[in-house]
Amino acid sequence: MSRVERRLRKRRRRRGILVMGLLLALAGAVVFQALQWSAARERKAPPPGQPVTFTVSAGEGSVEIGRNLRDAGVVDSVNRFRDVAEDRGLDSLLKPGTYQLVTGMSIDAVLDILARGPKTGTPLTIPEGWTVAQIAAKLAATKQFTKDDVDKALESKDLIVPYRPKGKTSLEGLLFPETYGIEDDDTAESVLQDMLNQMEIVLSRQQLSTAPQGLNAYQVLTVASMIEREAKVEADRPKIAAVIYNRLAIGKVLEIDATVEYAVGHGKLTAKDLRSSSPYNTYIHKGLPPTPIASPGEAAIQAALKPADGEWLYYVLSAKDGSHAFTRSYQEFLRLKAEAKQKGLL
Repeated sequence: MSRVERRLRKRRRRRGILVMGLLLALAGAVVFQALQWSAARERKAPPPGQPVTFTVSAGEGSVEIGRNLRDAGVVDSVNRFRDVAEDRGLDSLLKPGTYQLVTGMSIDAVLDILARGPKTGTPLTIPEGWTVAQIAAKLAATKQFTKDDVDKALESKDLIVPYRPKGKTSLEGLLFPETYGIEDDDTAESVLQDMLNQMEIVLSRQQLSTAPQGLNAYQVLTVASMIEREAKVEADRPKIAAVIYNRLAIGKVLEIDATVEYAVGHGKLTAKDLRSSSPYNTYIHKGLPPTPIASPGEAAIQAALKPADGEWLYYVLSAKDGSHAFTRSYQEFLRLKAEAKQKGLL
C-alpha cells in the first residue's frame, strides 16, 4: 500500500469516527428530550387549592406569565391563558407585583386578579354570615360608591360568577367574607368581583367532589350559609351540618330558624313567622332553601363538606356561649328545650 493510499484511508477513518460521534450525540439528544417529555407527562399536577405566591415582573407578556403560572400549577395551559387574555383584551394589562393565588384556578379568575393588580388600598372588612343586603349597605356607606353604584353592580352581567347556577340572579352566599383593599380606581363592580374571585379561590381548596349526598358547589354553599348563621361556637358547625344532612336523607323539613329569619327580615320569630309561605321557610318546605342565606366563611364550608358522624335530628341552645345540645330523640329535644327556657336562653 502506497503512502498516499494510507493517508486517504486515515482520512476516511477519521471522517467515519467524526460522523459516528455526531450520530451518537444526536441520538443522545433525542433520547434526553424524550426522557424530558416523558418526565413532564408523568409529573403529577399539584392538587388544587395549594397556596402559591406568584410574582409578575415588569415587562412580562401573557405567554411568559402563562408559562410561569402553568409551571406553578395555577393554570393548566399556556396557550389557553394567552388566548383568553387576548380575547378579553388583557394581554398587555396584567400588572407587575406579587399575588397570593392557589393551584387549579380558572383562567378567567387569574386574569381578573392580575389585571386588577396587588391590593394595597383602604381596607373593607366583610364579616362571616353577612347577607348581600348588608354587604351592599357597607359598600354604599363608603365615600367611593353610592347606593345606585352598588345596586347597578349587583345586577351587572359582566360579573364572572362561576358557581351560580343558570336561572339564579342573586349573589347571596357567593361573596366571600374577608378584608379587601379598595383602590382609588375601584368601582363597586370590581370590588364585588374581588369577593367572587376570593370565593372561587376558597372553594378551589376544598374537595367538592366528595360533598355529602352528591351536592354541587352551590348547594354546599347553601348548607354552609345555614351553618354559618346557626352555629355560634366552632365545635357545633360539623354537628349542625350532620343534623341538616340527616334530615335531608329522611325527607324531613329542616326547621332552620335562620332561613325563616332571612325570609321575614328579623329575629325573635313568632308563630306567625313560622307559618310564612316564603320558599325560605324550612319549617314548611322540604329540602334546601332556593339560595344561600348569607356569606359563609371557610370553616362553615368545611363543615358542610365534612359533617360530624352522628345521627342527631335536633339541636337546642344549651349555654350562654352559644353552644348547642344535640339529640336524635324528639322527647329529649323537648326536655332540652324546656331546660333552655328555664335558663333564659330561649
